[in-house]
Amino acid sequence: MTRIPSFILAFCAFVFSSTVLRAADEPSAVAEKFYAGYVAEVEANKDTKVWVAKSKLASEKFKKAYAKAMNSDELDADPVLNAQDIPDKPFKAQKPVIKDDKATVVLNAGSGEYKHSVTVKLVKTDGVWLLDAVNE
Repeated sequence: MTRIPSFILAFCAFVFSSTVLRAADEPSAVAEKFYAGYVAEVEANKDTKVWVAKSKLASEKFKKAYAKAMNSDELDADPVLNAQDIPDKPFKAQKPVIKDDKATVVLNAGSGEYKHSVTVKLVKTDGVWLLDAVNE
């Protein structure tokens, strides 16, 4: 059996992990991951306030705005989904528009005649993209 030198294995692992980390750090990937997790919480009838408050994908500004919206008596739509219904297909991000440490991403969901879009803003904090606002 042929042994692969450890430095080659280490190099391959580094290249693979760097590629995966860079893709995960992109604003589109962060937005999709946040929305997938959020929709899963909604569908499971879990407390989304707790999930958002603990999320490592959202800024403190977003968390405070979400908590305020959820405690409002005038809430008529989900402030993350910007809708009353959950789309039947996952949100997919379009290419982000990035300017310095800010990004805007349009997410699309739905199928058939029902199409739903949400525009989110992300901010880069300590080198990490975080969801910062919905439809602002």
